[in-house]
Amino acid sequence: MKFHRFGFWIGILLCVFCAGKKESALGPGLWTNEPGSRSVVAGKQIPLVFVPGYKGSELYQKNESGSLDRIWLTPWQALNLTVPDLTLKKNDQVQVGNVLTRVTLIPSLIEVKVYQPWLERMSSSGLVKLYVFPYDWRKDNGENSAKLEAFLELVQRENGVLPVLVGHSNGGNLSLSVLNRRPDLVSKVVFAGVPFRGGIGFMEDLISGVSTGLNPEITSACVVSSFHSVYTFFPREGSFDTKEVLKDAEGKILPFRFFNATDWEKYELGPYSHEAHCEPPPSIKEFQSRLDLALAFRNSLETKKGNKYPPALVVHAKNRPTMRTLIPEKNPDHWLWDFKNSVRAPGDGRVTFTSSIPPEDVAYQSFETQAEHSDLLNDVLVWERIESFLKE
Repeated sequence: MKFHRFGFWIGILLCVFCAGKKESALGPGLWTNEPGSRSVVAGKQIPLVFVPGYKGSELYQKNESGSLDRIWLTPWQALNLTVPDLTLKKNDQVQVGNVLTRVTLIPSLIEVKVYQPWLERMSSSGLVKLYVFPYDWRKDNGENSAKLEAFLELVQRENGVLPVLVGHSNGGNLSLSVLNRRPDLVSKVVFAGVPFRGGIGFMEDLISGVSTGLNPEITSACVVSSFHSVYTFFPREGSFDTKEVLKDAEGKILPFRFFNATDWEKYELGPYSHEAHCEPPPSIKEFQSRLDLALAFRNSLETKKGNKYPPALVVHAKNRPTMRTLIPEKNPDHWLWDFKNSVRAPGDGRVTFTSSIPPEDVAYQSFETQAEHSDLLNDVLVWERIESFLKE
């Protein structure tokens, strides 16, 4: 009975909060301050475009009445009270909302701030005219990269000057992909916690799954395996990408090809893993099509000789053990992957320090933070360093 009463009051609080929350703007555009925040205008402002990382944008879906329901991310979902299906499907009627700023479970008591502190700091600094580029982070990164390029062109036309580009995590990879095609589109670029060289850490999301708050289902391993974007986090052979990320139980390097579907099936990884238990698993042909899109995008991260890249600032960390090499348990019947005892290297908890270093042709300044991956842009020292970089 006590549990039901507690749940009842939680529900009331959530209803009050959700009913009073203003619906976010949809899609890329000029950042609009939330109630209570302030904006300072002081002289000529620099246009700045912010590109969030994986899971860093709201997603909405049309319901039967034609109105929009938020399917990523609400307090209800974080508390495991609703579980919308985020599986990537053709014509799924999903639209992009705004950049994810915060998730409030109980007003004034339990609130997870995502990009809110960073966005409020930039919008109130007086230095920049702030734009945001939210996107459907489930979809092909190549598609989102093309949309980002078009948006940067629009911002440049609106302001008559080149914008500054800031990309966090996957947003940084989207940014580099654009710069390799059009280095003339921005005046400066900031990369924060970007997995330029790929790695093995994301495999945990595809085998064990990662809970969102109290919700283990909304981004379960089988749901995430349907996303086209996630396979771009893995390395290629014979490139500047991270090497030797899979070893057998004896410590020997496995000759694994991340962009070959039959290797995933052979070694029971991702949707073919015993732990994920995706029923039915994708056909080899269909899964290969996802990998082909991912490989095309990873190839777009190769820098081009002769390109004149804009000045770059790289924000990264190396104070947290971060998954570097994955090894299996000893099991004669299945490949069972041991994330708990995987080999770790310095990083931000999600991206290793070496993976966060751009390709050779990109000259950059480095700034190390003590913040973890999702919080890199919420560090006051990072704000100050970026503001200094903008003034240089």
